[in-house]
Amino acid sequence: MKKKLPLIAIILIFLIGVGVLSYPLVSSVVNNIATRQEANETQKTIKIMPEAEKTELYAQARAYNNSLTDNVILTDPFDEEAYRKIGADYANAFDVNGRGLIGYVDIPKLDVYLPVYHGTSEDVLSKYAGHLEMTSIPIGGESTHAVISAHSAFPGETFFDYLTDMKEGDEFYIHVLDKTLKYVVDQVNVVLPQETNLLKITKGEDHVTLVTCTPYSINTHRLLVRGTRVEYDDAEYIDIVPPVVRPQDNNLYLLGYKIPFWAVGIAIGVVVIAAILIPLVLVRRSRRRRDES
Repeated sequence: MKKKLPLIAIILIFLIGVGVLSYPLVSSVVNNIATRQEANETQKTIKIMPEAEKTELYAQARAYNNSLTDNVILTDPFDEEAYRKIGADYANAFDVNGRGLIGYVDIPKLDVYLPVYHGTSEDVLSKYAGHLEMTSIPIGGESTHAVISAHSAFPGETFFDYLTDMKEGDEFYIHVLDKTLKYVVDQVNVVLPQETNLLKITKGEDHVTLVTCTPYSINTHRLLVRGTRVEYDDAEYIDIVPPVVRPQDNNLYLLGYKIPFWAVGIAIGVVVIAAILIPLVLVRRSRRRRDES
């Protein structure tokens, strides 16, 4: 037994190390599964919501959007203190679940499906995507510009980690109540946090801009991915939450994590080789022990 103790200690240290290193990945997978389950439950609730309640929510959102002008002061979406100084109250406008839910942002190319909640406080952005106060509530319509923010490089979450992969012509969707709004990316810009001119409303147009910090983990600038709304059958509500695995552009997205196909191939090869070699080694070792005895 004493001879085996060093080997047992090495195995335990190895397992602890693997556990520590894999914690961010595992926690992200767990959180992303929970987000999709929550989306499914919310969609069930929306389906049975009375029409009068939906009508009232849309009326609230339109009233809020109509009150906005191109003179509204915008600040960095990650600067919570600046919004306290503005002091505008919009918390009760278009609250779907009584806890601040507006809808979902769906980016098929990145396997992103995130709840969008009111505001960009750290409490919101640590769990969801946030709707930037003083910008249009994303229900569509002329002279609207909604801004949706989410973190990158956030521990235990993928959020907008791969937003840098978005290019002009890519599509994303906003799901609000019984509507699905489709947007095509027409601008991708990197700006300083205080540069907010690109977030203003353009008269007669319908935009949604997705915002995150960049460069990855450095966060000195903001990445702005703007989409223009295109024709889509709003009555065709998409109530299918994306699968946990989605192939896209020579990558495999596993619950929001982008894994190149070549890496998937190597991983499968390693598993197959290990599955073959380990039994062979164990069998040979067993035979050797029998021969020695």
